[in-house]
Amino acid sequence: MPSAPERLPVAVLFDWDGTLADTFAATRAASLAVFRHFGVVMDDARYRDTYRPDWHQTYRELGIPEDRWEEAGEVWRARYLEGSVGLRLLPGAARVLDDLDAAGMLTGVVTSADRERFRSDLARLGLGERFRALVAFEDATRKKPHPEGLRLALRRLGASPESVLYVGDRPEDIEMGRRGGVRTAAVVSAFSDEAMLRAAEPDLFLDSIRDLPAAIGA
Repeated sequence: MPSAPERLPVAVLFDWDGTLADTFAATRAASLAVFRHFGVVMDDARYRDTYRPDWHQTYRELGIPEDRWEEAGEVWRARYLEGSVGLRLLPGAARVLDDLDAAGMLTGVVTSADRERFRSDLARLGLGERFRALVAFEDATRKKPHPEGLRLALRRLGASPESVLYVGDRPEDIEMGRRGGVRTAAVVSAFSDEAMLRAAEPDLFLDSIRDLPAAIGA
């Protein structure tokens, strides 16, 4: 368990998929449906190698033409809705949010999920009004790991970078946080592994999202 930082954050921003929400199986199934639709041959190794939070980058790498990205999005969302019937937060995530609220910390989300799907996820989980700042894929022209979305969330929070912690489960999250001037915490998920996250050099490394309050002294 990492020791708590000397200066507690005023706000904590989170990634969504794999950090707070247990969406790996549903998002993987939806992505594979898109690849089948476009005749892209995919196995587990290639899926892992081509997975990007910026899914437009994945489409480019796999040769899906830009003029068919809207079609790809429709296929993805339809399959995701089928696979996410039992959508839930990751174990311990709800308690973490409660603990941060009790400590007086603001919370928000900066995600690569598209706005329609993300808002639907929040509504299904009863979290529509839970967060002070929400930034989805369409809200930033430049995607993770560029810090544009993070900076937008900071403005919406009214918080300075040095007072904020960003928690994510991918190297792109850690790079975005670093470039945006905030402290970072990495948590292992089905979208990542310990080696890739440690190589990204986060300020805090968490084995589980449950460890976050203790790690920051909340």
